[in-house]
Amino acid sequence: MTSPRKIAQSPSEFARVFLRILDKDKNLIPFRWNKAQAHFHANRTGRDLILKARQLGFSTYVQGEMFRRTVTSTQTTITLAHDAETTQKLRRMADRFYEHCKFGSIQPQRKYANATLATYPEFDSTATIATAGNLETGRGDTYTELHGSEVAFWKDAERIVAGAMQGGSPQVTLESTPNGAQGFFYDKCMEALGGDSVWRLHFYPWWWDENYKIAVGDDTVKITYSDEEGKLVEKHRLSFEQILWRREKVRELGRLFIQEYPEDVVSCFLTSGNSYFGDLSGVFTAPAGAEYIEGHEYIAGLDFGQTDFTAMPVFDKTTRQQVDLLHINKTEWSEQRNRIKQMCDKWHLESVLAERNSIGAVNIEALRDIGVYAQPFDTTNESKAGIMSNMHELLHQGWKLLDIPVQKHEFNTFVSSQLPSGAWRLAAEGDGHDDIVMACGIALWQISKNNWWMT
Repeated sequence: MTSPRKIAQSPSEFARVFLRILDKDKNLIPFRWNKAQAHFHANRTGRDLILKARQLGFSTYVQGEMFRRTVTSTQTTITLAHDAETTQKLRRMADRFYEHCKFGSIQPQRKYANATLATYPEFDSTATIATAGNLETGRGDTYTELHGSEVAFWKDAERIVAGAMQGGSPQVTLESTPNGAQGFFYDKCMEALGGDSVWRLHFYPWWWDENYKIAVGDDTVKITYSDEEGKLVEKHRLSFEQILWRREKVRELGRLFIQEYPEDVVSCFLTSGNSYFGDLSGVFTAPAGAEYIEGHEYIAGLDFGQTDFTAMPVFDKTTRQQVDLLHINKTEWSEQRNRIKQMCDKWHLESVLAERNSIGAVNIEALRDIGVYAQPFDTTNESKAGIMSNMHELLHQGWKLLDIPVQKHEFNTFVSSQLPSGAWRLAAEGDGHDDIVMACGIALWQISKNNWWMT
């Protein structure tokens, strides 16, 4: 017989042999990983964001793995949930793991077990489960692992996560369904999409749950797909039973369906749907992997980000297509300037139009010192309205953008709203980002017939 210690070295076997969970009918069953759980386990990095549909079992997976480690090695783990109800649910799950975990006839030792803390003295391990509403929760200890549940719904998530991570370098898993195009979790997902992040984004749409389907029981049944359904079937090989389930859920939830049961990383962060640029279908079709072509004219815009992102899109004026995008954050200014120079060299740019506001003026001078001629552009309400109007017109006249998720989302969440004063505000919806939109607008303004602002 395989020893318990040997089994503990295999996470999936440990879950199956020693852990018990309740299924949807409240039956106590062995914990066998589903497809999504196994996929995440094989691809986790220690700095992981899980953007998911409802009820795919990631909280159960993470809690099971944290329990395995606390009863077989020295660990100090913390779990933070978005509300008291979920906190209690996770605590009951951990208690159930303990109650049914027997190495033969031997149960792991547990000394303290209250509403928030459980201790396992054999390995000097502790496991904390608490609600994320208290900003001080998680401070004052050095954790080996942090699990954040439904992080998109936390208030002041950035401070809470930073506080829990300050004492060391724990493994961190932050999982959530989407909750609008703003906030810490949204920002981290967008950073990860942009490629300049320590976080890895794992996206699991609803069809990862094989139970999300309506059985018909008749192989001869045929249905007619809408254009949207047809694209899903073709791209993801969905069955008509899955499409029938989707239709029922769409009727039940309406527009909220794409938030509760996401289908792509961009649309699931639900917005007002009132994008300033209108219908951009067919715009994000510029081919990826473009290379410099002798004789073509290239232009670029540059928006510096002090607390958010620095963005530099490059356009081929000859083909009327975007060919590249530099999108960076939390990088030393000297390194950002070096990467800007590399972009200029790659596309043989004689100059780049750069926003001068705030930190821009200093960087423009520093760029010139390393051989990049950056022309200054001052963003005012008047100039911003002009460049956005110009870009709106060009995009609807056939200019193409690259299909980059973070860029696509910024364009879809850029809105025009009227302030109480009567003035109009052009910006990202909520607290979202619009750095790429601004940089694209600045780049394309260079071909405007009304570029009176240039110095």
